[in-house]
Amino acid sequence: MLKKIKKILEAIENRQTFFARVERRYSRYSKEYKFIERAYDDAKDAFKHKKRDGGERYFEHVRAVAIILIDYLFIFQLANLRISAYKIVAAALLHDVVEDCKEWSLVRIEREYGRDVAWLLDYVSKRPKSDFDGDEVTQLEYYHARFISAPFEFFLIKLADRLHNQLTLWSCDIEKIYRKHRETMRIYLPLARKWGILAHELEATTKNFKKRMKKHMKQCAIT
Repeated sequence: MLKKIKKILEAIENRQTFFARVERRYSRYSKEYKFIERAYDDAKDAFKHKKRDGGERYFEHVRAVAIILIDYLFIFQLANLRISAYKIVAAALLHDVVEDCKEWSLVRIEREYGRDVAWLLDYVSKRPKSDFDGDEVTQLEYYHARFISAPFEFFLIKLADRLHNQLTLWSCDIEKIYRKHRETMRIYLPLARKWGILAHELEATTKNFKKRMKKHMKQCAIT
């Protein structure tokens, strides 16, 4: 299963390949297609100067999360969603803008994308550390505590986000690798099992962690 996701994400992606997926479901003249297209453009613009730890464009991450939803979780085919699939895909593309881009706020998201997308991003986005007197531990505790009331559609985005972060974890510094691994084991893997979303895939990213970590540190020492 993890091999399948890796194969999907290893493909060379661009605007044309992404919207070929969308067009299999929605006409390019439909409101749904245009909604996703607007989110794609806004996310790309918001992250145009931001890089990930591995040096790649940050936009590649949010697009990868959306691709996991479309190509692996087949979100367009899911039944009984309270929020329409096209809005979830748009929210996936925008999922980090409120937290990371000062020009975007939940108020702006609701004004431009509506209440459903704003609702999802409200759960996805951490409150600023300044709300917690700069205490990151309290910030994260509050963030994770809110998951208890989060909708199913949020977990589709969040667990796809976590899975992609796990797959790209080895570009991070050592402290962050350990922290993300512990967080995945303690919080995200139990949630994945509870909701039946990417549980096997997330578990696969945590297997043989100590062995992989030892190999990674040896490679870092060489370079």
